[in-house]
Amino acid sequence: MNSKELPDSVQCGDVLVAVQLCPFGDWPNGGTVQKCDEVAFNKLVEKWREGGGREIICDFEHRFEDPSLTSDTSAAAWITNLAVNKERGLVGDLKFTDAGAQAVTSRRLRFLSPVWTLDADGRPDRLRSVALTNKPAIPVACVLNRAPQPVNQTVEETKENPMDKLKELLGLAPEASDEDVIAAVSALKDQVAELNKEKEDAEADDFAEEHKAVCNKDALKKAYLLNKEAARELVAGLAKPDAEKQPVIPNKPALNSLGLTPELKPTKSAGDARAEMAALPPAERAAYFKAHAEEIG
Repeated sequence: MNSKELPDSVQCGDVLVAVQLCPFGDWPNGGTVQKCDEVAFNKLVEKWREGGGREIICDFEHRFEDPSLTSDTSAAAWITNLAVNKERGLVGDLKFTDAGAQAVTSRRLRFLSPVWTLDADGRPDRLRSVALTNKPAIPVACVLNRAPQPVNQTVEETKENPMDKLKELLGLAPEASDEDVIAAVSALKDQVAELNKEKEDAEADDFAEEHKAVCNKDALKKAYLLNKEAARELVAGLAKPDAEKQPVIPNKPALNSLGLTPELKPTKSAGDARAEMAALPPAERAAYFKAHAEEIG
């Protein structure tokens, strides 16, 4: 999402509704894998409501959770509502303080990072706090991905921005611009085209290899790449060689049309031989005479 689509600012007391606190997924942190599924988030929200639905602090850079920074536990905002969105995961309403509004408006801090306890299965059990940070351990959307919503609008009524989901699928950071998205889609398209080309080339090579006995392999491969169906029809129409059928080689005089000596009976008289020779075409008489020289005398 480019800068023109972001709100100009938020002020002290403004409420951003249904801000993403954590998407669904298994998110590693150190030696632990946080199983952030719908079951976990529903239980977390239920436990929060059973505890009275108290506001949860959103601080700066997790200072509220750091014992060494007890001198500064100021809030950037307060989580006033929690809910589960079937597409975006755990979401909450943020009511900003003056310091928090200034931090996100100036884009000094842009992301949220939750702190929670985990149960025995590694699922979030209780949300302790949330922090404004620029280095979230879990990939979340920017705080100001959309303009502030009316306070009376419920968390469940908000819908995910399709561009946020597209960025997530493309592996882009939440603050990526439209130009970044277009470039990533174009690169992905080129990768798919290259993979399809390699697949088709391998398929054509296999086809040409299989039928090289009846057609030139290189020519058949080119034909297959141009038109698969036409190449298959071409191969189907060609007679395949019969491996069991051997060529017949005659071991006796063949027909005169092949230029070989005709087969004649050796009992002819000289007169008969001369008469038969005279009846032959001039081109065949010499061969006839050579074969029956003894008879003709």
